[in-house]
Amino acid sequence: MKSLGVIETRGLVAAVQAVDAACKAAGVACIGYRKVGSGLVSVCFEGEISAIHTAIERGVAVAKTVDSQVKSLVIARPERCVVEALSSLKGHPPRAKAQEKVHAEPAVEPQIPAVEPTPLSPVVDEKNAVHKKGKKA
Repeated sequence: MKSLGVIETRGLVAAVQAVDAACKAAGVACIGYRKVGSGLVSVCFEGEISAIHTAIERGVAVAKTVDSQVKSLVIARPERCVVEALSSLKGHPPRAKAQEKVHAEPAVEPQIPAVEPTPLSPVVDEKNAVHKKGKKA
């Protein structure tokens, strides 16, 4: 993670508007959110420091139209323990630890039981079979 940005709003609607505006303003990714309590919602972003600054400024400006009690935070190159503390955010899949190497297991195809085909016997209508072959009886 290069930089971390946080916007805290009162209410989920203001947080969603802030995320929308921030992600549209710059190349950042929303890494999740946390309901702090008493209606406070914190939304976290990651990206380049300049993109984070731009996104946070835009997200705060939009969120202030709904909620005047908007707070923000930008951390350039956050410490590893800060990133680990944010690993339990909602809205984002859990991250693999940097120290562990993730080995991809080969995809296992589902086993379908083999069914032997049953031979189909053709229905022979002797009366019409003669006419179909073009022979006269």
